[in-house]
Order: sequence, then C-alpha cells, then structure tokens
Amino acid sequence: MFAEIVYETGRMSVGEYDSEDELKSALKAHNDRAKKGEPGGPVGAPAERIANVFLYDSHPDDYNPEQTASAEVVESEIGGLVKKMKDKNGVVNIDQLAMAVRDLSHPMKQGTDRADTLDSFYKVKETKKLNLDFLEAK
Repeated sequence: MFAEIVYETGRMSVGEYDSEDELKSALKAHNDRAKKGEPGGPVGAPAERIANVFLYDSHPDDYNPEQTASAEVVESEIGGLVKKMKDKNGVVNIDQLAMAVRDLSHPMKQGTDRADTLDSFYKVKETKKLNLDFLEAK
C-alpha cells in the first residue's frame, strides 16, 4: 500500500508500507518527534506534524501512464482551456495552452485544482483517507 502524507506545512511525501499497522507506527513516531521539535529524518530537518494521510493501492504517480484520453474528453478540455485563457481580444498564448494541455495527463493537481494546502497533491482518487485519531493517543 502507498501512503501520501501531507504535513501541516503543506508539504508532502509518499511512502510504501506492508500494512496499515506498519504505516500507523511510523506516522505516530514521526508525529511524536514533530511535537517534541526533534529531527524528522536522517538529514536532521525538524519533523513536521501530520495533517492528512491518503492511501492508494498503487503509487499515485501511476495516473494515466498511457498518456491517452478519448477524443471527446480532449476536445472538451481544450475548448474549456481556450475559453479560460483567451484575453479580451480573443488571443490565446500558445505556450501557455501547450503547458495546460500537457497538465491534463500529469499525475499531480495543478494550481487551483487543490481545494486547500492540506488536500491531496494527486489527481488519482485515494482508496481511503486515514483517520488520524491514533496520533494523539498516548
């Protein structure tokens, strides 16, 4: 199982775990270090408190690896992009449009696609959002 760990700072990391128990143990240890102001890893940076954990069956980067979409979806998406991007004179910047089209199959949410800074960074739907009550347990 893969876990996307979103920290209170808005940063995130992804890890692979054999079980939910293994994941919870690692998260609890990390969050306890953060509450004590201790280092979070081998480089010595301070540990960050955990805000959200999203679980996936496969790595969340594995979003549309074929880089394909139906013609109808592409036409609809490009039409929507053109409408959003055209200026008052009806002109669209081609470089910006090309980047926006490329982002359609990128695994990570772009710009305002994330509801807030503690939301998942990935487009693929999580299998489960982990309840974090166990982090506060003694």
